[in-house]
Amino acid sequence: MSSFFNLGKKTVSGVGQAINKVKTNVPKTELQKKIRDLKIATQKSKAGKAKLDQTIFELKNNKDFTFKSNKGKSESNKEAYKRIQGENTKVLKGMLDKATEKKAGGGRIGRKFGSPKPKTNVEKIKETFGSKKNVPSKLKGFSKLPEAVQQKMNKKLARKV
Repeated sequence: MSSFFNLGKKTVSGVGQAINKVKTNVPKTELQKKIRDLKIATQKSKAGKAKLDQTIFELKNNKDFTFKSNKGKSESNKEAYKRIQGENTKVLKGMLDKATEKKAGGGRIGRKFGSPKPKTNVEKIKETFGSKKNVPSKLKGFSKLPEAVQQKMNKKLARKV
């Protein structure tokens, strides 16, 4: 099948074909360089005019400015280098610490049969110093029942909420 399709009376060529190349703009002569620079300058001036128009519109309509002025000093190359070095050092230190750790990482690894999560300090204190009510094994699930039901079954063991 060729790349020509008959659609009524019109003939369409190259339908659905991908763009294989984009011609680069590498000027060879001095004149071509000047033309390129002129095109870039024209685009920059259009962008500047659009920003100015937007700011004038916002000023007239008492809205917040989209393009705020830059009053702070810009970051020097030396400052940027120091900042990036600091960030990289933190990341590398974290990676080294994690690599040298002998602990398993993630979730509930190492817990057999889905054992309960470790108790907090508050829970441990309540368990140690709280009231001790020994619920017989025949009343399994007693503590999960509503208080009214517990009262009917056994008033001494019923918990106070």
